Amino acid sequence: MATFSGRKVAVGIGLEDPNAKGTAVAPTYGAPHLDISFKDSPTSKMNESALGTIIKNNGKTDVLVEGDGSISTKLWVKGLYYWLALAFGQKPTTTAVQGDTTAKEHAFTLRDDNNHISATMAIKEPNLSARFAYAMADTVTFTWTPDDFPKVEVAFKSHKSVTASDNITYTIDDTEFLPKHASFKIADNLAGLDAAPEAKDIKSLTLTISKNLQPQQTMDSKDTYGEILNGEFEVSVSIEKLYRDSTYRAMSYNDERKALRLSFVDDKSKAGSKTNTSLTFDIAVAAFSGYEPSYGVSDIATEKIDAVMLLNTADFNKSFTAKLVNKYTY
Repeated sequence: MATFSGRKVAVGIGLEDPNAKGTAVAPTYGAPHLDISFKDSPTSKMNESALGTIIKNNGKTDVLVEGDGSISTKLWVKGLYYWLALAFGQKPTTTAVQGDTTAKEHAFTLRDDNNHISATMAIKEPNLSARFAYAMADTVTFTWTPDDFPKVEVAFKSHKSVTASDNITYTIDDTEFLPKHASFKIADNLAGLDAAPEAKDIKSLTLTISKNLQPQQTMDSKDTYGEILNGEFEVSVSIEKLYRDSTYRAMSYNDERKALRLSFVDDKSKAGSKTNTSLTFDIAVAAFSGYEPSYGVSDIATEKIDAVMLLNTADFNKSFTAKLVNKYTY
């Protein structure tokens, strides 16, 4: 068989039935990707029983085969639905936008248990066509810089692969968010975010959702995982900005609590007849967990600020939310 480039690899995803997790499903979305790494990873044990010789190993057994990997992709508007469902652990509540019913608002909130939704990842390339069932997101990381496409990277764990023959198709009219579509806000509370001014001087931003997966291998699961459970849920934000004044330093060292919003708004590619396509993340209560100025002698001074989400005791369901507005029905 002829050799091939990585561009020949097609990747698809389908969300599994929450009542039948691990039962592979066909892909419902072809994911345009920038980087992909999905493979079966064995855990091996060597047979070290002594057989009257100084040679240490006389055999090998694979005691576990797991699927693991990651996908990096731009913020394709249709595809974001899948990555957000895996991040929040459940499908969103979807409603038509009032006055513009072809536009859909998908509201994501955290499922507060250890049995989050799973997916089947499909991989198709010239030498392999396979499905990785029970794929669970371990981390979901959104990154922004002014000089490149915003991206999301999802790290997975799954059951070992099974051979399949899938037809992975792509949505040609899908659109993507650009660097200029992004904005970031800080306010004293959620209610103040709408009126808060856009933060200035940001040079890079990373939002990371960590789910701390705990895969379970049991007697009945044999040489692969049974359940793959999500553990503690964490959200962190890291920004780098020009060091213009002491505002962020004071917020960090005074242990202030703030509400944060990261949003992307595309006013050219409409979700309906008049509604902008958008993605909005809200953190109701954030604590500043790190602050570091940078004084490179040949560089403009910058500062790095880290923040972590805290439980919103006033309303748990609003601790961390996302809202995706687009034209798609899933």
